[in-house]
Amino acid sequence: MQEISFTSKIVPTTWTNFNKITSSFSRDNLVDYPWAISSSRVGKDVFTQRVCDCTSCLITNGDKAVLMHLIPLNKNNHIFSNVLEFLRNNIDLKDKNLQAVLLGSKNTKPSQDIWNKFTELLNYLKIPTTFLKDGNSPTHLAYRTSTDEVLISNLQISDAILHNKEPLEALKDGFHDIKISELDEI
Repeated sequence: MQEISFTSKIVPTTWTNFNKITSSFSRDNLVDYPWAISSSRVGKDVFTQRVCDCTSCLITNGDKAVLMHLIPLNKNNHIFSNVLEFLRNNIDLKDKNLQAVLLGSKNTKPSQDIWNKFTELLNYLKIPTTFLKDGNSPTHLAYRTSTDEVLISNLQISDAILHNKEPLEALKDGFHDIKISELDEI
């Protein structure tokens, strides 16, 4: 059994820096509207923007990443057999190097349904996960394989970084609830 050999770095950043970094990513790797299972992306560098009441899930093995951004208004996004099928078709779910970031959601029944289903799935698959729940404003998320960095930005995080707050404090400003995986560093 192969042991996990890397640690992802969670990087809270300003909107300006987020946009600068992701401007070099292929637009084919942008998870964009309609924020459905079909708009999910697989690649070395992936990103999404404006996560509000949606839930975004990033799963990586350090070589490639799968990024989903699911809006709760789409009924198909609540059918997690379809989510699992997409994941199985795009990443080896038995890979012991998998790590995840789950980000987003709001305190509404449809939004919580997707969040809870992702949480159950990631726990069932035993994928170590960082949870960043209930952002204080629309949030951007990106993964860059070359540096194994998860970039996260929203208005509050951007403001905290510009005011020289520590990264963990910036994340706390940006979300109501955070839990960092033991395998991730900030």
